[in-house]
Amino acid sequence: MLAAMLLAACASVAPVPAAPPAPAVAAAVATRPAGAAVVATPAAAGMPSAPATTAIPAAPTASPPGPPSFASIIKDARRVEGPLTLWQKEDKVWIELTPENFKQRFLLSPKIKNGIGEAFVLGGLMALPINGAGGPQVVEFVRVFNQVRLQAPNLEFTARADSPEARAVASSYSASLLGATAVASQPHPDRKSVLIEANPLFLQDMAGVGMMLQRGLRGGYSLDRGNSVITAVRATPVAVVIETQNHYFGGGGAQPQSPLAALLAPMTGAGPRFLPDSRSMLIGLSYSLAPLPAQPMATRVADPRVGMFTTSLLDFTDDLQPSPRQRVIKRWRLDKKDPAAAVSEPVQPVTFWIDRNVPLAYRETVRGAILEWNKAFEKIGFQGALVVQQQPDDASFDTLDFGHNAVRWMLNAEPVFGAIGPHHADPRTGEILDADIAFEGLTARAARRDRVQVLTSNQAALAQAFINPQPAGTPHPHSALCQHAALGAEQMGYALDVLQARGELAPDSPVVQQFVQDYVKASIMHEVGHALGLRHNFRASRAYTEAQLADAEFTRAHGTSGSVMEYTPVNLARPGDRAGVPFHTTLGPYDYWAIEYAYKPLPVGTTPAAERIELQRIAARNTEPLLAYGTDEDAAYGLDPETLQLDLGADPIAFASKRLDIVRDLFKRQELRRLPADQDYAVLQRSIGYALGDTYRAVGVLVRQIGGVRTLRDYPGSGRDPLQPVPAAVQRQALDLIVKNVLATDSLSLSPGLQRRLAPDFLDYEDGVGPPAEFSLPRQLLALQRAVLNYLMSDFIASRMIDSVGKVDRPADAFMLADLYHRLTSEVWAELGGKQAITQARRELQRDHVNRLSMAILRPMGGAAVDARGQMRVQALGLMTRLDSTLKRRVGPASDPDTAAHLADSANTLRLALNAPLQRLGL
Repeated sequence: MLAAMLLAACASVAPVPAAPPAPAVAAAVATRPAGAAVVATPAAAGMPSAPATTAIPAAPTASPPGPPSFASIIKDARRVEGPLTLWQKEDKVWIELTPENFKQRFLLSPKIKNGIGEAFVLGGLMALPINGAGGPQVVEFVRVFNQVRLQAPNLEFTARADSPEARAVASSYSASLLGATAVASQPHPDRKSVLIEANPLFLQDMAGVGMMLQRGLRGGYSLDRGNSVITAVRATPVAVVIETQNHYFGGGGAQPQSPLAALLAPMTGAGPRFLPDSRSMLIGLSYSLAPLPAQPMATRVADPRVGMFTTSLLDFTDDLQPSPRQRVIKRWRLDKKDPAAAVSEPVQPVTFWIDRNVPLAYRETVRGAILEWNKAFEKIGFQGALVVQQQPDDASFDTLDFGHNAVRWMLNAEPVFGAIGPHHADPRTGEILDADIAFEGLTARAARRDRVQVLTSNQAALAQAFINPQPAGTPHPHSALCQHAALGAEQMGYALDVLQARGELAPDSPVVQQFVQDYVKASIMHEVGHALGLRHNFRASRAYTEAQLADAEFTRAHGTSGSVMEYTPVNLARPGDRAGVPFHTTLGPYDYWAIEYAYKPLPVGTTPAAERIELQRIAARNTEPLLAYGTDEDAAYGLDPETLQLDLGADPIAFASKRLDIVRDLFKRQELRRLPADQDYAVLQRSIGYALGDTYRAVGVLVRQIGGVRTLRDYPGSGRDPLQPVPAAVQRQALDLIVKNVLATDSLSLSPGLQRRLAPDFLDYEDGVGPPAEFSLPRQLLALQRAVLNYLMSDFIASRMIDSVGKVDRPADAFMLADLYHRLTSEVWAELGGKQAITQARRELQRDHVNRLSMAILRPMGGAAVDARGQMRVQALGLMTRLDSTLKRRVGPASDPDTAAHLADSANTLRLALNAPLQRLGL
C-alpha cells in the first residue's frame, strides 16, 4: 500500500500526463512483498517484447506511469452538480469521488425508460429483481489500489459494532460486485477527489435485463456493449441520474412468430412479437444514485395483525431473542411541522407527480384517487400528507428520476398487469424513498367496445388455478404480481355486458364512461396503497352484509369492502333487485386503521416501551369485524375460506348463489339476443366467456368452504381461537350449490343455436391475439367439473377434513369425509337409477370420477391419509356393485350401446383396481 501511495504521489507531479498502468503492473503492486521493488517488463507495460538475444539497457530514472491529471480529463467537459459531481464530454461521463464519497452509501434506483412491450421489459416500470439480480441496491464506491468498485454491501446481517459477533458476521456473508472501473485521474489538487469513468459501470447489464429477456423470450439475447451509449446525465439536490440506451441482440437466433405459433406457444416461451427485427432491441434504462439519509428514520416494528410491507435483518447481537430476524414496516418519513398541534402539515409531504403521458380524460380521476388517502392521514393529525402535481409538457425532468413519485401511463399491446405500484426503500429502516405507479391504458380502452377483452383471453386458466389447492410453501402463481387492475378490468367488462343484456344500460350511455372512471380511481387508489406500504387484504370483502351491499346510499358512503387493498368484484345485483354502487372508490375502515398503525405520530420523547404499548393497543383492534386482515400467503395456501380474491359480502354462500343466478340469467338472455347487422358475433363469445370466468370464481368461493379453517391473526387475550373450522352446515350448503350448478345433469348449458353463433373476432384471430375460432362450452364446463373433482377428491382436502374433526368439540358435528365422498358419487352417477341414456358429456365426467377412485386405490401417494384411501375403496365397491346391477337389467341407461359400453368399462376399471396389488408412490 505504501508503495502504491508513493507511485501516485510521484505521478501527480509529472509534467506530462502518462498512460494508465497496465493490469500486470497493478497486479504486481498488489501481490509483491512489502518493500519489494516493482520491475515492469516491456510486455507487462504493454510494449512489444525485444528479441531474447537483445540486451535491454537499464531504464533511466523517471516517474512511473500514472493516470492523467484531473484538469486534463475534464477540459471542455460539462459539469453536472448534485450529490455527486458528474462530468460529461460527448459520450463519456466521469464521476468525481471525494474522500467523503468513498465513505457514503447510495441507493441505486434502476428504472426501465424504454421497453419492448413484453417479457416484463416495459417502459416506465421500476426495475424489479429477477432471480435475486437487478432491482434497487444499496451501493458504495470502494477503492482497491487503482481500481474503484461499485459494490452492494450485505445489509441483511448485523451485530453490535466491535463485538465478536460482528467479526463472525463479517466473515460469514459476502458483498456483491456490480461493476468496476479504473481510477481515471490524479487527485484534484484542492478537493483531493479523483475521477472514474462511468461508462464501464453503467453500460453493462447491471439491471438484469438479459435475465428478463431469457426468461420471457425464446432464444438468448446478449448485451452489445459497442452499440450501447449513455444518452443523458442530470442531477437534482437528492440524486444524480444517468440514462443509457442498451442494445441487445439475439445471438440465439430467435425468430419472429406466426400468429398461429404465437397462439400455441406458452406465455413465457414465445419469441419477441413487437420488434421490427427480432434480432435487435434498444432498451432505455435510467439509473439514479441517491445518498441514503444521513439521519436514518426511526423504525416501527411489524405486527402480523396489520398488513404492511416489511424489511428485515438478522441481528446477532442478542442470542437470548427467540429469533435473530428483526422486521420493521416500510413507510414514508412523515413528521409534523408543529408536533404540539392536533393537526399539522408534514415537514415533507409525499408528493406524487401525474406524468405528462397520462391522458387528459383521466388526470382529475388520478388526482382524486391519490388525494383520497389524505382522509386517513387527517384522522391521525396530518393535513396534506399527500400532494399531487402535474408534470408540465416542457419539464426538464423525467418522473422516473429518483425523488419524483409518479403515476405513469403504459400502452403495451399485451398487458401482463392492469396497474402496479412498486417502491424503493432504505433497507436499514424501511423508509420508502421513491415510488412509481404504472397504469395500463389498454384496460380502460377495452371495456368500451364490444370486442374480446385482451386481458381475459386466459381467464379460464386463471380461474381454474384459483380453486386448485396449493401445497404449503408453494407461492400462488399470481401472488408476486398485483392483479387488482387486471381482474378489475375483467369485472368491469362483465358488469357492462350483464347490464346491457338486461336492457339497463345503453352501450353509448354516459354511465359507461363513469364505469371506466370509477374503475381507474379504484385501481389507482389500490396502487397508491401499495406505494404507502400497505399489503393486500383479501379478508376485507367480508365487511358488509348483503343488505348493505344492495343499498346505494350506504355503498356510496362506505364502499363495498372493508379495504381498497382487497380484490373486490363489481357489486352486481340479481335482475330486478336493488343495487349498490358497483365499484369500491373510497377508503375502508381497515385502510384508516393500517395508516394509523404505520404513521401515527407519537409524542416527542416517547420511550421504546411506551411506543411498544401504543402500537400493541392499535394492533389489538384486529378483532373488530371491519378490521379483519388476511393476505397473499393466506389466499395461496387455500386453507382459509375467508381470505379470497373476488368474493364479496359477509355470507359466502349468499354471494356465490347470487353470482351463479346472474350467470344463468345472462346465458338465457344471450339465447334471445339479436345483434345489429354492423356488429360481428364476437360479443356473444365474450359475454359467455365472462360469465364462465365468473362461474369459476363463484365455485371457487364454494369449494374453499369444504374443509376450510378460518385462520385468525389474533394474539392471546382476544377471546377467539386462531383456528376455527367452517361449520358443517355451511360446508353442506356449499356442496349443495356445487352439485346444483356444476355436477348436476341440468347444470349450465347452451342451446345448439347459440353455440353455433359463438364466433371469434376474426381480425384478432388472424393477428394471433384472440381465442380459438371454436368456443366449446361443453369442454369448458367439463374442465370446471374436473377441477372441482380434483379439488374435492384430493389428498389435500382429505387431510384438512380429517384434521378438522380433531378441532371440533363434538366430532359428530363435523362434516365427515365419508359424507363428502358419498355425495359426490351419488351426484356424478345420478343417472344409474333413471331410464334415460347417459349423454356423452356426462360420460366424460363419470369416467373422470372412476379414474380418480381407481388411482387412489391402486397407487396412493405416500402422504395420503389412511382414512381417505379406505373411504375411496368403499365408494369404489359400492359403485361397482351399482354398475353391475344396472348392466344386468339391460333397461334404462344400459339399453343404449354407448352407455352400456361406458358402464361396463367403468365397472371393469374399478374391479381391476380393487383386485390389483398396491403400488404406493412418494415413499
